[in-house]
Amino acid sequence: MDVQAGAPLALVVEDEALLALEMEDLLINEGFDTLIVGSAAGMATVSAAAITVAVVNLRLNGQLVGYGIIQDLRRQCPNLPVVVVTGYDADAPQANLRGLGWPTVRLQKPQHGDRLIPAVRDVLRQASQGLRPVGGRREVDRAAGA
Repeated sequence: MDVQAGAPLALVVEDEALLALEMEDLLINEGFDTLIVGSAAGMATVSAAAITVAVVNLRLNGQLVGYGIIQDLRRQCPNLPVVVVTGYDADAPQANLRGLGWPTVRLQKPQHGDRLIPAVRDVLRQASQGLRPVGGRREVDRAAGA
């Protein structure tokens, strides 16, 4: 965890250490403090109240536990901005984000550094401006046919 006085906190839930460190570097350069958690068990002591944005991989250590992590975070903080990282195609049943709440943005793996920060900015913008998806899909997703 890198701590800067008064900086917003980004939670990174990722089991691939190099990817987690890459995300951490990008978020720190964007002005965030970061907290990296590599497993569902590691979430036991995390309080959503202090988190500005969460970046959560759906599949950790071979299991689809990211959904439960997001649900637990949102029970504590219902409108917590979340960037969901997944290797599953948007059409795969495992990548269905319905029921996870809002604001949520999907980031497809392999995750490229140039897409993380725009995704974080997008989900924070949605949260600050109340930009809820229409018909269950964001305008950008409907336009792209996703």
